[in-house]
Amino acid sequence: MSEEQLPTHIQLALIAAQIIAVAVFLYFVIPHIKGENWKEKFIHNKTARSYLIVFVLILLFSWGMGLFFDTFFPVEELR
Repeated sequence: MSEEQLPTHIQLALIAAQIIAVAVFLYFVIPHIKGENWKEKFIHNKTARSYLIVFVLILLFSWGMGLFFDTFFPVEELR
């Protein structure tokens, strides 16, 4: 059963549960984020900055490859 086959009230309940989960996560995480000195920890530290740059490059490469294959080799549905 896909989400398109679910009744509307169950779809809305699932969306509400996801929004509540994000709100609770942010409630617990924001104090830890505000307590950190991010510039000193990630920008001035050359090793951490290098890791961030490599992570962003890998993320962009993966996204680009997915976009390329989705565009030129789309998934064919068998019916």
